[in-house]
Amino acid sequence: MTGEPPDRKFRLPDGRMLAFRIWGDPDGHPLLFLHGTPGSRLEFAIGHGSGRDLGLALVVPDRWGYGLSDVPRTPSLPTFAADMATLMDHLGHHRFAVGGISGGGPYASAVGACLPERVDALALVSPVGPIADAGCAAAISTLHRFCFTVLPDLPRVTAGIFGAFRWSLERSPALAARLATFRGGRPDRDLILRPEICTRLLASFREGLRPGMRGPITDLAMFSRPWGVDLERIAAPARLWIGTADKAVPLLAARALAQRIGGCSYEEMNGEGHLWVAANYARVLEWVVATRRAETASAR
Repeated sequence: MTGEPPDRKFRLPDGRMLAFRIWGDPDGHPLLFLHGTPGSRLEFAIGHGSGRDLGLALVVPDRWGYGLSDVPRTPSLPTFAADMATLMDHLGHHRFAVGGISGGGPYASAVGACLPERVDALALVSPVGPIADAGCAAAISTLHRFCFTVLPDLPRVTAGIFGAFRWSLERSPALAARLATFRGGRPDRDLILRPEICTRLLASFREGLRPGMRGPITDLAMFSRPWGVDLERIAAPARLWIGTADKAVPLLAARALAQRIGGCSYEEMNGEGHLWVAANYARVLEWVVATRRAETASAR
């Protein structure tokens, strides 16, 4: 894609590097959008045009351990929220919207809960839910229990799995596309066949895993234990979307997440898979814009 925004980097107070890009309209209302597992600041190239047309500045950082961003000594979701507050201060944004896709969902929820006075909308797309907090580990599928309760205690196995995926990204994009959707069913397999989606998703995965496996190892550690944030503190209007054919994250945990956020609207899209947003960024971004307009009108 021509005219891609440049990479930006800055140092957090403890010296860690945080990298990001601003997609969409750089002068628009800021939407801090957090990528999935794995992923990177490149993921939202797909939503660049919609963000520009809707007047949203999509601030997309590499989450911890992905791309060019460092991992703190003691990772936690409240610490991540503090990092995002620093990032948005750096950019001069006091108020902003927040979104999270898949593995970015817990991080986006934490930002909304820890910075309630600053977040004006929260969009959660096919998110990982609070599996430990909701006590639903016993009710999810065997594979999900392995991924979200066993694998986090096996960092070498996690590194091996994601290392094999990185190998496929570097040597066989066709194989990587199959691996990325091997459990996704027909909806995800159909989407990954679309060149404009496949190219950008694989580029995001490749860049995210380029420095190593710290990103997914850190993510799984976050997902497997209590989040350490009070979701009832989220004050912004919130909405959660998930497909009924999503096999990548536990649907039960996503429902629990929506129930724990006061007033969160919830939509299950019949027959849609985990990657549905790759063809529907405008739908999510339009909700953010409409929500902000409604909030602004009610404040007058």
